[in-house]
Amino acid sequence: MNAGAKLAGFAAALAASFGGAAALGSAVGPIDVADGTTTHSGMTDVGNAGTATALPRGLAVAEAGYRLALDTTTVAAGSVSSFAFTVLDDRGAPVTSFDELHQRRLHLIVLSRNLVGFHHLHPTMDAIGHWSVDLPALEPGSYRFFADFQPTGAENLTLGADVTVAGDVLSIATPAPAATFAVDDLVVALAGTPMVGDAELSFTVERDGAAVTTDPYLGASGHLVAIRVGDLAYLHVHPHDGPSPVITFTGEFPTAGAYRLFLDFSIDGTVRTAAFTVSVPDTDTLPTTHPKGH
Repeated sequence: MNAGAKLAGFAAALAASFGGAAALGSAVGPIDVADGTTTHSGMTDVGNAGTATALPRGLAVAEAGYRLALDTTTVAAGSVSSFAFTVLDDRGAPVTSFDELHQRRLHLIVLSRNLVGFHHLHPTMDAIGHWSVDLPALEPGSYRFFADFQPTGAENLTLGADVTVAGDVLSIATPAPAATFAVDDLVVALAGTPMVGDAELSFTVERDGAAVTTDPYLGASGHLVAIRVGDLAYLHVHPHDGPSPVITFTGEFPTAGAYRLFLDFSIDGTVRTAAFTVSVPDTDTLPTTHPKGH
Protein backbone atom coordinates (compact mmCIF):
# COMPACT_ATOMS: atom_id res chain seq x y z
CA MET A 1 0.00 0.00 0.00
CA ASN A 2 1.42 3.44 -0.97
CA ALA A 3 1.75 6.36 1.47
CA GLY A 4 -1.26 8.19 0.04
CA ALA A 5 -3.51 5.19 0.52
CA LYS A 6 -2.28 4.73 4.08
CA LEU A 7 -3.01 8.36 4.94
CA ALA A 8 -6.47 8.12 3.38
CA GLY A 9 -7.22 5.03 5.42
CA PHE A 10 -6.00 6.70 8.62
CA ALA A 11 -8.16 9.77 7.94
CA ALA A 12 -11.20 7.57 7.37
CA ALA A 13 -10.59 5.73 10.64
CA LEU A 14 -10.24 9.01 12.51
CA ALA A 15 -13.48 10.31 11.02
CA ALA A 16 -15.31 7.16 12.05
CA SER A 17 -13.91 7.37 15.58
CA PHE A 18 -14.90 11.00 16.13
CA GLY A 19 -18.26 10.45 14.46
CA GLY A 20 -18.95 7.68 16.95
CA ALA A 21 -18.00 9.95 19.83
CA ALA A 22 -20.38 12.65 18.56
CA ALA A 23 -23.19 10.14 18.21
CA LEU A 24 -22.53 8.97 21.76
CA GLY A 25 -22.88 12.52 23.06
CA SER A 26 -26.23 12.89 21.33
CA ALA A 27 -27.44 9.57 22.71
CA VAL A 28 -26.59 10.44 26.30
CA GLY A 29 -28.43 13.75 26.01
CA PRO A 30 -28.39 17.01 27.93
CA ILE A 31 -26.65 17.40 31.27
CA ASP A 32 -26.79 20.03 34.01
CA VAL A 33 -23.74 22.21 34.54
CA ALA A 34 -22.82 24.48 37.41
CA ASP A 35 -23.93 27.76 35.81
CA GLY A 36 -27.44 26.47 35.15
CA THR A 37 -27.03 26.14 31.38
CA THR A 38 -27.44 22.93 29.43
CA THR A 39 -24.83 21.18 27.35
CA HIS A 40 -24.36 17.73 25.83
CA SER A 41 -21.99 15.03 26.96
CA GLY A 42 -19.33 13.48 24.76
CA MET A 43 -15.62 13.80 24.09
CA THR A 44 -14.21 17.26 24.79
CA ASP A 45 -11.02 18.72 23.32
CA VAL A 46 -9.67 15.36 22.23
CA GLY A 47 -7.05 17.14 20.17
CA ASN A 48 -5.44 18.48 23.37
CA ALA A 49 -4.65 14.97 24.51
CA GLY A 50 -1.54 14.57 22.38
CA THR A 51 -1.19 10.85 21.85
CA ALA A 52 -4.27 9.97 23.96
CA THR A 53 -6.93 9.03 21.38
CA ALA A 54 -8.84 6.20 23.09
CA LEU A 55 -12.36 6.94 24.22
CA PRO A 56 -12.35 7.35 28.02
CA ARG A 57 -14.39 5.02 30.21
CA GLY A 58 -17.95 5.57 31.33
CA LEU A 59 -19.18 7.52 28.29
CA ALA A 60 -21.11 4.58 26.82
CA VAL A 61 -23.81 2.23 28.06
CA ALA A 62 -22.37 -0.52 25.81
CA GLU A 63 -18.81 -1.40 24.87
CA ALA A 64 -16.73 -4.39 23.73
CA GLY A 65 -19.81 -6.61 23.40
CA TYR A 66 -21.26 -5.81 26.84
CA ARG A 67 -24.21 -3.61 27.75
CA LEU A 68 -25.51 -2.15 31.02
CA ALA A 69 -29.28 -2.73 31.30
CA LEU A 70 -30.99 -0.82 34.14
CA ASP A 71 -34.31 -1.98 35.59
CA THR A 72 -35.30 1.68 35.84
CA THR A 73 -33.85 5.09 34.95
CA THR A 74 -35.82 7.01 37.59
CA VAL A 75 -35.37 6.96 41.37
CA ALA A 76 -37.46 8.56 44.11
CA ALA A 77 -35.85 11.40 46.02
CA GLY A 78 -35.21 11.66 49.74
CA SER A 79 -35.33 8.04 50.86
CA VAL A 80 -33.40 4.79 50.63
CA SER A 81 -34.50 2.83 47.56
CA SER A 82 -33.67 -0.45 45.87
CA PHE A 83 -31.92 -0.32 42.50
CA ALA A 84 -31.19 -3.19 40.11
CA PHE A 85 -29.53 -3.84 36.77
CA THR A 86 -27.96 -6.52 34.58
CA VAL A 87 -24.79 -6.73 32.50
CA LEU A 88 -25.65 -8.31 29.14
CA ASP A 89 -23.30 -9.92 26.61
CA ASP A 90 -23.42 -9.52 22.83
CA ARG A 91 -26.22 -12.12 22.62
CA GLY A 92 -28.34 -10.26 25.13
CA ALA A 93 -27.76 -12.88 27.83
CA PRO A 94 -26.97 -11.90 31.43
CA VAL A 95 -23.30 -12.18 32.38
CA THR A 96 -22.85 -14.25 35.54
CA SER A 97 -19.07 -14.71 35.80
CA PHE A 98 -16.89 -11.79 36.89
CA ASP A 99 -13.31 -11.49 38.13
CA GLU A 100 -12.67 -9.57 41.33
CA LEU A 101 -11.27 -6.06 41.02
CA HIS A 102 -10.21 -4.42 44.27
CA GLN A 103 -11.84 -7.29 46.19
CA ARG A 104 -15.26 -6.87 44.53
CA ARG A 105 -16.84 -8.28 41.38
CA LEU A 106 -18.50 -4.96 40.56
CA HIS A 107 -18.21 -1.39 41.78
CA LEU A 108 -21.15 0.97 41.27
CA ILE A 109 -20.32 4.68 41.35
CA VAL A 110 -23.29 7.05 41.70
CA LEU A 111 -22.40 10.65 40.83
CA SER A 112 -24.61 13.70 40.52
CA ARG A 113 -24.17 15.77 37.38
CA ASN A 114 -23.07 18.73 39.50
CA LEU A 115 -20.15 16.51 40.61
CA VAL A 116 -20.91 16.96 44.30
CA GLY A 117 -23.07 13.97 45.27
CA PHE A 118 -20.87 10.84 45.22
CA HIS A 119 -21.49 7.28 46.41
CA HIS A 120 -19.35 4.17 45.96
CA LEU A 121 -21.53 1.07 46.30
CA HIS A 122 -21.07 -2.68 46.02
CA PRO A 123 -24.17 -4.44 44.67
CA THR A 124 -24.80 -8.16 45.06
CA MET A 125 -25.59 -10.51 42.17
CA ASP A 126 -28.08 -13.39 42.21
CA ALA A 127 -27.69 -16.71 40.40
CA ILE A 128 -29.07 -15.38 37.10
CA GLY A 129 -26.86 -12.29 36.86
CA HIS A 130 -29.24 -9.70 38.32
CA TRP A 131 -27.45 -7.11 40.45
CA SER A 132 -29.20 -5.17 43.24
CA VAL A 133 -28.24 -2.56 45.81
CA ASP A 134 -29.86 -0.16 48.26
CA LEU A 135 -29.26 3.41 47.15
CA PRO A 136 -28.82 6.08 49.83
CA ALA A 137 -31.29 8.97 49.85
CA LEU A 138 -30.48 11.08 46.79
CA GLU A 139 -31.22 14.75 46.17
CA PRO A 140 -33.30 15.58 43.05
CA GLY A 141 -31.30 15.92 39.86
CA SER A 142 -29.51 14.06 37.11
CA TYR A 143 -27.02 11.33 38.00
CA ARG A 144 -24.51 9.19 36.17
CA PHE A 145 -24.29 5.56 37.30
CA PHE A 146 -20.95 3.89 36.49
CA ALA A 147 -20.55 0.11 36.64
CA ASP A 148 -16.87 -0.89 36.89
CA PHE A 149 -16.30 -4.63 36.34
CA GLN A 150 -14.34 -7.31 34.50
CA PRO A 151 -16.18 -10.27 32.94
CA THR A 152 -14.18 -13.47 33.28
CA GLY A 153 -11.92 -13.81 30.26
CA ALA A 154 -12.44 -10.20 29.15
CA GLU A 155 -10.96 -6.77 29.82
CA ASN A 156 -11.93 -4.41 32.64
CA LEU A 157 -14.82 -2.14 31.55
CA THR A 158 -16.62 0.88 32.93
CA LEU A 159 -20.11 1.40 31.49
CA GLY A 160 -22.24 4.44 32.30
CA ALA A 161 -25.95 5.24 32.22
CA ASP A 162 -28.07 8.22 33.25
CA VAL A 163 -30.62 8.11 36.08
CA THR A 164 -33.04 10.86 37.09
CA VAL A 165 -34.14 11.67 40.63
CA ALA A 166 -37.38 13.67 40.32
CA GLY A 167 -37.97 16.92 42.18
CA ASP A 168 -36.82 20.51 42.39
CA VAL A 169 -33.11 20.65 41.59
CA LEU A 170 -30.90 22.99 43.61
CA SER A 171 -28.19 24.82 41.69
CA ILE A 172 -24.83 23.84 43.21
CA ALA A 173 -21.57 24.96 41.66
CA THR A 174 -18.68 22.57 41.27
CA PRO A 175 -16.23 23.34 44.10
CA ALA A 176 -13.11 25.31 43.22
CA PRO A 177 -9.67 23.65 43.30
CA ALA A 178 -8.23 23.27 46.80
CA ALA A 179 -5.29 21.39 48.30
CA THR A 180 -7.13 20.11 51.40
CA PHE A 181 -10.49 18.58 52.29
CA ALA A 182 -11.91 18.23 55.80
CA VAL A 183 -14.15 15.33 56.80
CA ASP A 184 -15.12 14.67 60.43
CA ASP A 185 -12.00 15.32 62.52
CA LEU A 186 -9.65 14.54 59.62
CA VAL A 187 -7.95 16.72 57.03
CA VAL A 188 -6.87 15.16 53.73
CA ALA A 189 -4.11 16.95 51.79
CA LEU A 190 -3.53 16.48 48.06
CA ALA A 191 -0.08 16.76 46.50
CA GLY A 192 1.05 16.30 42.93
CA THR A 193 1.08 17.98 39.55
CA PRO A 194 -1.89 17.01 37.35
CA MET A 195 -0.90 16.98 33.69
CA VAL A 196 -2.06 15.52 30.39
CA GLY A 197 -0.99 11.88 30.34
CA ASP A 198 0.16 9.97 33.42
CA ALA A 199 0.37 12.03 36.62
CA GLU A 200 1.25 10.90 40.13
CA LEU A 201 -1.06 12.15 42.89
CA SER A 202 -0.67 11.52 46.60
CA PHE A 203 -2.90 12.08 49.62
CA THR A 204 -2.04 12.40 53.30
CA VAL A 205 -4.65 12.04 56.04
CA GLU A 206 -4.03 14.02 59.22
CA ARG A 207 -5.68 14.25 62.61
CA ASP A 208 -4.69 17.15 64.85
CA GLY A 209 -1.78 17.87 62.52
CA ALA A 210 -0.32 14.34 62.68
CA ALA A 211 -0.35 11.94 59.73
CA VAL A 212 -2.63 8.91 60.13
CA THR A 213 -2.09 5.57 58.38
CA THR A 214 -5.32 4.39 56.79
CA ASP A 215 -6.78 0.91 57.22
CA PRO A 216 -6.69 -1.47 54.24
CA TYR A 217 -9.72 -0.76 52.03
CA LEU A 218 -10.52 -2.81 48.93
CA GLY A 219 -7.03 -4.27 49.06
CA ALA A 220 -5.19 -0.93 49.16
CA SER A 221 -4.57 2.14 51.31
CA GLY A 222 -7.43 3.90 49.53
CA HIS A 223 -9.58 3.91 46.40
CA LEU A 224 -9.59 6.83 43.96
CA VAL A 225 -12.18 7.74 41.32
CA ALA A 226 -11.36 10.54 38.84
CA ILE A 227 -14.05 12.15 36.65
CA ARG A 228 -13.65 14.78 33.93
CA VAL A 229 -15.89 17.82 34.34
CA GLY A 230 -18.28 18.28 31.41
CA ASP A 231 -18.74 14.85 29.86
CA LEU A 232 -18.12 12.86 33.08
CA ALA A 233 -15.47 10.63 31.54
CA TYR A 234 -14.31 8.04 34.08
CA LEU A 235 -10.53 7.89 34.25
CA HIS A 236 -8.26 4.93 34.77
CA VAL A 237 -6.36 5.22 38.06
CA HIS A 238 -3.57 2.90 39.25
CA PRO A 239 -3.01 2.60 43.04
CA HIS A 240 0.52 2.17 44.37
CA ASP A 241 1.03 -0.78 46.69
CA GLY A 242 2.08 -0.75 50.32
CA PRO A 243 0.68 0.70 53.57
CA SER A 244 1.90 4.21 54.21
CA PRO A 245 0.72 7.50 55.66
CA VAL A 246 0.95 8.73 52.05
CA ILE A 247 -1.62 7.22 49.64
CA THR A 248 -0.33 7.39 46.07
CA PHE A 249 -1.96 6.85 42.68
CA THR A 250 -1.09 7.34 39.04
CA GLY A 251 -3.94 8.89 37.09
CA GLU A 252 -4.29 9.02 33.30
CA PHE A 253 -5.60 12.46 32.29
CA PRO A 254 -6.58 12.44 28.59
CA THR A 255 -7.03 16.20 28.12
CA ALA A 256 -6.49 19.57 29.73
CA GLY A 257 -9.42 20.78 31.81
CA ALA A 258 -11.11 20.38 35.19
CA TYR A 259 -11.47 17.04 36.98
CA ARG A 260 -13.06 15.83 40.20
CA LEU A 261 -11.22 13.35 42.42
CA PHE A 262 -13.01 11.21 45.02
CA LEU A 263 -10.78 9.40 47.52
CA ASP A 264 -12.36 6.66 49.63
CA PHE A 265 -10.33 5.67 52.68
CA SER A 266 -10.91 3.83 55.93
CA ILE A 267 -9.81 4.82 59.44
CA ASP A 268 -10.97 3.10 62.61
CA GLY A 269 -13.30 0.92 60.54
CA THR A 270 -15.20 3.84 59.00
CA VAL A 271 -14.98 4.62 55.28
CA ARG A 272 -14.92 8.31 54.41
CA THR A 273 -14.67 10.21 51.13
CA ALA A 274 -12.52 13.25 50.37
CA ALA A 275 -13.40 15.21 47.21
CA PHE A 276 -11.10 17.52 45.25
CA THR A 277 -11.27 19.59 42.10
CA VAL A 278 -8.06 19.81 40.07
CA SER A 279 -7.22 21.69 36.91
CA VAL A 280 -5.05 19.98 34.31
CA PRO A 281 -3.28 22.71 32.33
CA ASP A 282 -2.34 22.86 28.69
CA THR A 283 1.25 21.81 28.18
CA ASP A 284 2.39 25.44 27.75
CA THR A 285 0.92 26.66 31.06
CA LEU A 286 1.99 26.24 34.66
CA PRO A 287 0.29 23.57 36.82
CA THR A 288 -2.38 24.78 39.24
CA THR A 289 -1.87 22.15 41.96
CA HIS A 290 1.45 21.96 43.77
CA PRO A 291 2.84 19.64 46.44
CA LYS A 292 1.81 20.58 49.93
CA GLY A 293 3.95 23.33 51.37
CA HIS A 294 5.02 24.76 48.00
